[in-house]
Amino acid sequence: MSRYQASMTLKKEQIDKLYEGSIDMHVHCAPDPAWDRRMNTREIAQAAEAGGMRATVVKSFYYPTTTEALLVNQMMEHTKVFGSVTIGYSTTGGLEYAAQTVENHAKLGCKVVWFPAFDARHCRKGIGQDGGIVILDEMGKLKKEALDVLDIAKQYDMVVCKGHMSYLETEALFTAAVQKGITKMVNTHPLSDSWGLFTKEEIRRLSDIGAYTELVFGNLMPRLGSMDPADYVDLVRELGAEHMIMSTDLAQCMDPTPAEGMRFFIGTMLQFGCTEEEVEWMVKKNPAKLLGLEM
Repeated sequence: MSRYQASMTLKKEQIDKLYEGSIDMHVHCAPDPAWDRRMNTREIAQAAEAGGMRATVVKSFYYPTTTEALLVNQMMEHTKVFGSVTIGYSTTGGLEYAAQTVENHAKLGCKVVWFPAFDARHCRKGIGQDGGIVILDEMGKLKKEALDVLDIAKQYDMVVCKGHMSYLETEALFTAAVQKGITKMVNTHPLSDSWGLFTKEEIRRLSDIGAYTELVFGNLMPRLGSMDPADYVDLVRELGAEHMIMSTDLAQCMDPTPAEGMRFFIGTMLQFGCTEEEVEWMVKKNPAKLLGLEM
């Protein structure tokens, strides 16, 4: 059966079963000084709850989202909102003060720390900008400040995400994390970085180290290149769904809501050949494990 023919046999009930109780670990929220975002954290959570989703993680490049997640959770009946901290100049004062900032937010219940994204030197270079944060020293070793963040992540059982860093930085980060006993690591959208995609071999290496490979729905949309969903399915078959997660990375002004995007993503992966069990691993079981939610 071809992938196209497989899509013709898909039933609404299959999507609904997987969508209900799903978890999106990568959603961007308004307000944002650089992009016109469609929804704020409250609106994202309300849409997720209306769709029957279990949880969502809100992310900003410019401020930690911990406190607004705490406030929004007081309004929700079923859906859980998790805040996060992205290491960057305006969020943590760069790498130098990152550990102190991350620890303060961890004490408030923050469960996700993203290493540098658009402030990463690797990313800045890729989009034609100067400067940026690098977590390796001149000898190629992790800087003490990065190791300090890992110590906080271990202490508070946080999820460590690679952000927009280079492969060499990411491999060093995850290797050190494992040595410290950290098991909750996410290789953030390695197939959607226009400033430098990771190769299949690099993705496999990071998966072997213990990182979950993140697939994002946003990369399938026209604004990010209309990637062939079949490439995602092929990677699932290569790495194993038990080592991967599906997120949306949505909330641009032209996007569907992240909640609707997750449902669309689930249906798309089924259409192109994933089994229901594989999708369940990626939208329920693995995200729940990362966030400390019982299945």
